[in-house]
Amino acid sequence: MLTVQNLVIETTRKCNMKCQHCLRGGSQRKSIPNEYTNKILHLIDCVSNLTVGGGEVTLDMDALEYLAQCVLYNSCEVDSFYLVTNGKAIPVDKLAYWVSKMTFACTDNEMSHVAFSFDNYHTHTLTWNQREKRERNYHNLQEVLDYEYGVCSGDGESIVIKHTDENSPMRLISEGRAKDFGYRPNTKEELTEEQWGEDQISFTESELYLSCTGFLVAGCDWSYNSIDHRKDIRIAHIDDIHCQDDLIEAIRRYNKNFKEARELVES
Repeated sequence: MLTVQNLVIETTRKCNMKCQHCLRGGSQRKSIPNEYTNKILHLIDCVSNLTVGGGEVTLDMDALEYLAQCVLYNSCEVDSFYLVTNGKAIPVDKLAYWVSKMTFACTDNEMSHVAFSFDNYHTHTLTWNQREKRERNYHNLQEVLDYEYGVCSGDGESIVIKHTDENSPMRLISEGRAKDFGYRPNTKEELTEEQWGEDQISFTESELYLSCTGFLVAGCDWSYNSIDHRKDIRIAHIDDIHCQDDLIEAIRRYNKNFKEARELVES
């Protein structure tokens, strides 16, 4: 049995904003092929936290809908999901229906949330009218989910939240558009392995990230350029993974190379 604590599926690279702080870089007219989404959820038995990555993920509702279908009908057990939107122009009714399907498909929803970006970086990028529309979209989605679908998070609170930087200021990462003025460089991370017996393997810490271009990397704070071109952060391409054992071995290979490189630096 293979458990991945944190899985990120990048459903699209489309975006309707050009934020200067964005670690991803410029938007691209790319979305994840359905076969990649289906395949990764067939390879893993259990996911504790599934994050929908982008891009502005609501710009490709078809990719979101297919993801929900896979979570609902595949054998992979997903505990909670997390989606972030800039809230600028979302299809409220379609997104509400998608959220209702995801909460039904997930096992406990303790950490399930739809987060609207209300941090200072996004707010300063929007015009006054766009900020007002984001506020309306936030309340409308909250209302539809609370009163029409009766959807809430595992703690009984509204599943729709505001992602702000009031209590923990965002520290810009030197990737993508923020490459030249970010506060800190991104660093490689290990997907820590824990094993109980021969048949129960769990990869904890960090994140297993599947890009819409098919690359599996460790960690989620990489630009599109790094994901597609840096071999040192790459675990494998999904097309080269044919079974669960292939995925486990690819992650172990990556971890081995990571440790050897770290030891070389420290020596």
